[in-house]
Amino acid sequence: MDGEKETFIEVRNVSKKFEDKVVLKNVSLDIKELEPLGLLGKSGAGKSVLLRMLRGTDEYAPDSGEVIFRLAYCPTCTWIEGPSRVGEKCPKCGTEFEFKEVNFWQDMDMKRTLKSAIAIMLQRSFALYSDESVIWNILEALERSKYPKSKRMKKVYEILESVKMLHRVNMPDTRDLSGGEKQRMVLARQLALAPILLLADEPTGTLDHVTAKVVHRALVDTTRGGTTFLVTSHWPYVIRDLTEEAVWFDKGEIVEYGDTEKVVSDFEKEVGEIEREEYKKFGDPVIRIERLKKYYLSASRGVVKAVDDVSFDINEHEIFGVVGHSGAGKTSLMRIVSHLDAGSGGTVWVRVGDRWYEASKEDSGTFVKDGVIQGGTTEWKDYFVGTLHQEYSLIPKLSVWDNLTHGIGLNMSEDLAKMKVKFVLNGVGFADDEIAEILPKSHQELSVGEKQRILIAQLLMKEPNIAVLDEPTGTMDPVTKKYVGETIIRARENLGITFVIVTHDLEFAEKVCDRIAKMDMGKVTEIEDLREQ
Repeated sequence: MDGEKETFIEVRNVSKKFEDKVVLKNVSLDIKELEPLGLLGKSGAGKSVLLRMLRGTDEYAPDSGEVIFRLAYCPTCTWIEGPSRVGEKCPKCGTEFEFKEVNFWQDMDMKRTLKSAIAIMLQRSFALYSDESVIWNILEALERSKYPKSKRMKKVYEILESVKMLHRVNMPDTRDLSGGEKQRMVLARQLALAPILLLADEPTGTLDHVTAKVVHRALVDTTRGGTTFLVTSHWPYVIRDLTEEAVWFDKGEIVEYGDTEKVVSDFEKEVGEIEREEYKKFGDPVIRIERLKKYYLSASRGVVKAVDDVSFDINEHEIFGVVGHSGAGKTSLMRIVSHLDAGSGGTVWVRVGDRWYEASKEDSGTFVKDGVIQGGTTEWKDYFVGTLHQEYSLIPKLSVWDNLTHGIGLNMSEDLAKMKVKFVLNGVGFADDEIAEILPKSHQELSVGEKQRILIAQLLMKEPNIAVLDEPTGTMDPVTKKYVGETIIRARENLGITFVIVTHDLEFAEKVCDRIAKMDMGKVTEIEDLREQ
């Protein structure tokens, strides 16, 4: 919106205390329509209390003061929008919107109506139907919002694209999504309710830094120009990422209100910049290798120790390299991780959601949840660990489009397939005009780098949580290697995939990976952390 934004919510001299503790003290604040606003402050500063007061949570009613909503109100069907819509036609019934001021905590009838148009995202509550599919979770929210039935499926795809979750469209239940994906699904469900106000209370507080960035982009993209958005955080970088204006709270009072950069800078000068060590760069481990062995007999060499007592973890959203010369054991190691071969001893665990599956035993569906070993199924490996072997190639007689859809057995409608293909190809670095040009081509018409990028996209179309790339650069020239490396980095940033790169090319691994395990004669000789350089 151009020009001065209209005041949407007036907070007038609001005070609140719990028992004898004052949590808000004479707070006055004008919240502008469609202007992303950050509430910044240390824990206990009062920012979350104000957020819940704006949500209408009963126990957060102000002790004194008022919260006034300024609305465009339809007198015929009671549909509400922000004040800039006054004079326009109601999209539900066609009546002209009138201006209406609502004293939120006094007018109980309008409070109920308003609450249905206010959505909230919390730090630790994912609020998903965990046993239902990704698509069903959004359809259910659209049904509750009485969205026209004939248009719901199209809207589902639009919402999934907006929150960068089309790569999980076939997920049969949300239980096994990562934390960042679950938070984006919560956002998707809230968007399905078409809120005029979205409140987010520390929405990425429990997420690692890389995942938080993905969620931040989704929040910005989906609220820009359509929904008034308020977010709380004690992290200055979160407020910088998400907002244009910010309010600094301390001990229940407003210290400063204005341009985000100035408010955050002043906050950092006063309280000291929060140390980076206080949040994780990456998520918790998703692969845990414990004293893994793979021995076999050779007629000429006797007992061959392909993998010899190897232990290390790989974290969620890392790009992790396993490097060594031919015969060092790197491919044998990752074939066990991918559940293609069994180990001779030790274990490999792969985490899916909050469950750990044992990958190192043949036909093992065992998993651990909350410290308890349980039975399961080996079907997990088909969904969550995808492997691109060095000998893989595109199907020669098929176009790029067919290689990404029917050629891999993708079973979905044509419209959804188009959206998903575009989403994944964007995710690996193809621009929209490049996608239109490349989809009809056969593999003979592609460059070496384009083929490899399409192969990575083909793997990602299958929706793995972890992508294992075995010698992804082969004998490529340096320029093509650079493109492939950029593809992997973009895919991690855009899709939140964990990558494991198995390669003999140390130079490539050092440019692309976050950490590298160097292998020789079946052992890991060193794990190098490239983030510290």
